[in-house]
Amino acid sequence: MHTPKPAPSLRQHLLRLACILLLPAVLLGAWLTIELAARLKTDAEELLATGARARALAVDRELEGAVLLLNALATSTHLDGGPEGFAAFHAQAREVLAPLEGFAIFVRREEPRRQLVNSRLPLGAAMPDMLEDGPAARAMRTGRPAFAPPIVLPLIERSLASVAVPVWRGGQVVGALAMPIAPARLGALLRQPVGSFGSAGFLLAPPDQPVVGIATASGASLSAEIPEDLFARMGGQVRGMLRGTGPGGQEMLMAFERVPSSGWVVLLGATRAEELRAWQRPALDSAVLAVIVVLSLGLLADGSIRRLMRPLAGLTGPNPSPPRPMVRVAEFEELATAVAEARRAPLREAEAARHLAETSLAQARKIDDERQLLRSVVESVPDEIFVKDVELRYVLVNQAVTRVMGHSEGDILGRTDQDIMDVADAHRLNEIDREVIGGGEVVEYEIRLAMPGHRTEARDYVVVKAPWRDSTGRIVGLVGVARDVTRRRATEGRLRQAEEAMRRISRADTLAAMSLGVAHELNQPLTAAGNFLRAGMRMLQADPPDPARVGAAREAMREAAAQILRAGEILRRLRDFVGRGETELRLVSLGPLVADGVALVTAARRGGAPHISLDVGAAGCLIMADPVQMQQVFVNLLRNAIEATEGLEAPGITVSLQREGGRAVLTFRDAGPGLAPEVRERLFQPFVSTKEGGMGIGLSICRAIVEAHGGRIAAPISAAGGTEIRIELPLAEAALAA
Repeated sequence: MHTPKPAPSLRQHLLRLACILLLPAVLLGAWLTIELAARLKTDAEELLATGARARALAVDRELEGAVLLLNALATSTHLDGGPEGFAAFHAQAREVLAPLEGFAIFVRREEPRRQLVNSRLPLGAAMPDMLEDGPAARAMRTGRPAFAPPIVLPLIERSLASVAVPVWRGGQVVGALAMPIAPARLGALLRQPVGSFGSAGFLLAPPDQPVVGIATASGASLSAEIPEDLFARMGGQVRGMLRGTGPGGQEMLMAFERVPSSGWVVLLGATRAEELRAWQRPALDSAVLAVIVVLSLGLLADGSIRRLMRPLAGLTGPNPSPPRPMVRVAEFEELATAVAEARRAPLREAEAARHLAETSLAQARKIDDERQLLRSVVESVPDEIFVKDVELRYVLVNQAVTRVMGHSEGDILGRTDQDIMDVADAHRLNEIDREVIGGGEVVEYEIRLAMPGHRTEARDYVVVKAPWRDSTGRIVGLVGVARDVTRRRATEGRLRQAEEAMRRISRADTLAAMSLGVAHELNQPLTAAGNFLRAGMRMLQADPPDPARVGAAREAMREAAAQILRAGEILRRLRDFVGRGETELRLVSLGPLVADGVALVTAARRGGAPHISLDVGAAGCLIMADPVQMQQVFVNLLRNAIEATEGLEAPGITVSLQREGGRAVLTFRDAGPGLAPEVRERLFQPFVSTKEGGMGIGLSICRAIVEAHGGRIAAPISAAGGTEIRIELPLAEAALAA
């Protein structure tokens, strides 16, 4: 007989029901754990990419700030002068770059390896040569900013990255300004706090260049070895994620971001251990928590079942017992724990928000400081600096613009030239602005305008306009710099008038100095011509004429004609010197008069004149003279010195003024080839010249003018070589006493 299987107990049924009810919880916990691990991995990668992007933007702002500062310094007029201008630029660069702990280097296009100014070193100190293909050379070659990774500079024994911009003058690149950037400064940018994930930050140059900067979140240093396939894995992407061997040979999860301005790459890496800590530990904790919860629920269900079964067992057992009182409800206690956790969560979020706000405020202050620095640079330049958008509305002006516009900055910003200026002038400017924005090229021009701030007169301006591009390279406006050259043009006109007046006086006064020389020079060819004519007549008197004597007579006639032509050439060279004006003597200071003569020669050479050392500080050198005639003497002597030293690297032209008794002694020296003894003896006589094709009247005129003023002029032998011209003139006190 078949015996039926015993039925499962109620406890077994309840345990099976509890397992069925807990199975979805177990599956849900496993799915949530896997989902949490995936989300944590994604969050870690996004945090790493955000950190790389933030550091790349910080490096880009650093480089762009350096380019803006160098472009502002490149407009300095001190770069166009000699040593005095370089000294002023040296002080200006030290002042401007002091907040950045940097220094500027200036080189010219003609000598790309020679540093003319280095604001880090004292003036006159020995300076190393620039690199042949360094950033300065590339900036001059391309006409755009150039960047270079660190190189070791032997003189300062430091490794520096550098930024260089071209210096434009007259639409041409005439030189370059470079500013080194210490790797420590770049490393500080790589360590900016973005998050707790990613301990190694790297700044890499293109594949053919070394590491530019290395920094870690903890401050520890890493090896600078770069895997050979690292850049190949990046490809041409601007940003992305990589996994594999990173700098230093470690396995890393890496996020990279390219710096727009320089093409360098910011690489932020997290080691395998950091990555696992970022997601594995939270996921494992979550899984353990889920197991604990499931086990707790199972134990709780078992306990509940036991409590439930105990009264039943008591009721069905031989000795029934009353049921136990009610127990605490675990769900309510868990709910209370969850509420407490929920209350603590906003506090944690508030603390995180406060920390984020402090970080944002610090970044905002730093950006504001950089803006204030840029504003200070713009306002320190005396020229008019302005920025317009694509609609030709003003978006930035300095105080110089507000003065010439005759309006406040608030009235100018957001308005166009048609709203402020004369319609015709505004139309001319708008055509040039559209050409700059449409063509994308730098335009330099000179224009005469009647600005609102100078309604009474039109003024001359030299203007340089360049396209303004955003970070993507798109033209969003233009940047302009205008310089008022009205006084310069007027001065140039007065200099031309003065030079013309001196030429007229030279022609007039030379006639008296040349009278004896003219008579002597004309007497020789005319006497010779008469002798040849008389000899020819005697040869032709024979009847019949002797053929041999006829040929000799013809030769005598030709010689006579040549002598007459020689006399005519002398007269042709002197035909312009036919008038003479009256000399006007008045009390003049000799020092400023010599300085004006040097300025006149320098202006006439249009920037090609060599440096002339001036020492005319002697006080009280007052003389009675015609200033125009005396200035003609100085100009002639300076021109002779410049022509005698052309081609020399060190012309050594000096002008000095001293007092000796009752006379003022003016000395002109140069480092030229000097004078031959036979030339020195007749140097101040008419028609004696050391120049090929020269008329030989310049120094004769100088002697006539100096002697007419009661002075003496001589060419003593210079112990230092070269040529020395010494002029002695009576001082006004001695002349009045006499």
